Amino acid sequence: MSEAKEIVRKVEEAWARSDLASLDELISADVKNNDAPPGFPSGLEGAKFGHSMFMASFPDRSMQIHQIIGDGDLVAVRSSVQGTHTGAPFLGLPASGRQIDIEAVSIYRVAGGKIVEHWGLNDGMTLMMQLGIVKPPVPA
Repeated sequence: MSEAKEIVRKVEEAWARSDLASLDELISADVKNNDAPPGFPSGLEGAKFGHSMFMASFPDRSMQIHQIIGDGDLVAVRSSVQGTHTGAPFLGLPASGRQIDIEAVSIYRVAGGKIVEHWGLNDGMTLMMQLGIVKPPVPA
């Protein structure tokens, strides 16, 4: 496994364990998160903040890594996230007790032995349907 893929694997496993302290050695403090919501804190602290918010809403959250694919300094990860909305409100929705199971893709850029840039895509539409925020389409 390339050094970049190994760093990303360690990062993904740390997120899975909610081991935020170990991320300091693996992710640059000023990592550029290309998909951070408007007004979100920047850098590694912003990423940790987002993770903590999600964990507060889905305290039993688990994740699985399905694939890690690398090409030079870019590494892509396909994963899935499961959990139950039993904690804090999420997107304004009080704890619903509903279960989620969504797919996610992350692309990381590694430089100098650390993650320096990230692009991410989560299946937000499926998440909103599973939480009952959006109704699934019905055939006509």
